[in-house]
Amino acid sequence: MSLTELSQPPTESASSTTGTRPKICILTQYFPPEMGAPQARLSELGERLIDLGWDVEVLTALPNYPTGKVFEEFDPRQPHVHQVGRIRTVRVPLYTAKQGFTKRIRCYFSFVRGAKRYGPKLCQRPDLLFVESPPLFISYAAKYLAKRWKCPFVFNVSDLWPESAIRMGVVKPGLATKMAERLELATYRRATAITGQSDEIIASVRERCPQVQTQVITNGVDPSRFGPEHADDEARQLIGSEPGPIFIFAGLLGLAQGLNQILDLAKSLDASTPGRFVLVGDGPAREDLEKRIERESIDRVKIVPAQPRERIPALLASADVAIISLGMAIPGAVPSKIYEAMASSLPILLIADGEPMRRIEKSSCGLCVVPGDRKTLVAQFIRLANSPPLREQLGANGREAAEKVYNRNLIAKRLDKFLRDLLPVLHC
Repeated sequence: MSLTELSQPPTESASSTTGTRPKICILTQYFPPEMGAPQARLSELGERLIDLGWDVEVLTALPNYPTGKVFEEFDPRQPHVHQVGRIRTVRVPLYTAKQGFTKRIRCYFSFVRGAKRYGPKLCQRPDLLFVESPPLFISYAAKYLAKRWKCPFVFNVSDLWPESAIRMGVVKPGLATKMAERLELATYRRATAITGQSDEIIASVRERCPQVQTQVITNGVDPSRFGPEHADDEARQLIGSEPGPIFIFAGLLGLAQGLNQILDLAKSLDASTPGRFVLVGDGPAREDLEKRIERESIDRVKIVPAQPRERIPALLASADVAIISLGMAIPGAVPSKIYEAMASSLPILLIADGEPMRRIEKSSCGLCVVPGDRKTLVAQFIRLANSPPLREQLGANGREAAEKVYNRNLIAKRLDKFLRDLLPVLHC
């Protein structure tokens, strides 16, 4: 799209009270073509909201995650407007950074500046602003845009920040985190309503802000995109032909995932025990993992480069077990990989506790181990590796949960009802 086209004033929104389709703007720093759980969740929810009668627009950053470099097809100095699926997407420039706490903070605030500068110029005025957090600092842009557009905003909390950052050791408790906690609380109180991806997140919000309307909107999956029938030769070749069963991890190779636990498990297994591990993805921990595998000759573990999102169903379908790991308890965090494994009829070996464990146990779709419990982890691995009937039963239970509980169509309808129930209040 040319700069001339970009400079054209957007069409003003008609009020939803006139009977036209209500307009929603999703404000998020991360969106496809970037890969990741928030990106996939928001784009798929946006498409479903269109089907449910909304006009959907996204205000986001130039794509740069996880490399920290703006994708080659985008000019890093200019805003860009294009279609992602059926969603009109407005992208703004920002300072990009891959590592370093100070640089990441600068990145977050540069997106805030870009959203405030270009949002009113390039976006249609919405009836409702739906804001994705983290990063928490996006709330500065949310409050500015809501005031500028004279529309309320719904704040979607995918991660309790700064609490999660403190737990992961990214920041230390102090003046900065206290200021962030005040910003968090002020944002919750300012929002018209708050949604969250887990029961723990919403319980935390309700405890501190009981007067604000809240709703659990979990992550989920499109079951039609996953399943054993999606396996193909290309995926099998990528995983390799060595004897299995194959335990697959597909996602961000990050610090929070605690992936050294998988390497520890692989090293501890007796030579007679079947099974191997395939880690698919990229991220800040990948280089260290590769070096350790080579240094310690951990031949049961193979790392495969990150694959396009559309290839993940085939990779999961070509494996036997999904292994999902967190290095520590992070309040409210539920890995989205759980739902994709469920839909793929894959049994799950979960290294985590808290809400992820409760969801797995409630669906009876996997075996769970508390992080750091190496003895139990080995025992649970051996159970799954040696029992095809157990794997089949757990996988079938997971598929049922994906269809009846974590189906994105059902989740979108729940969100649609929650947002529409707000509209009479918003326009009274």
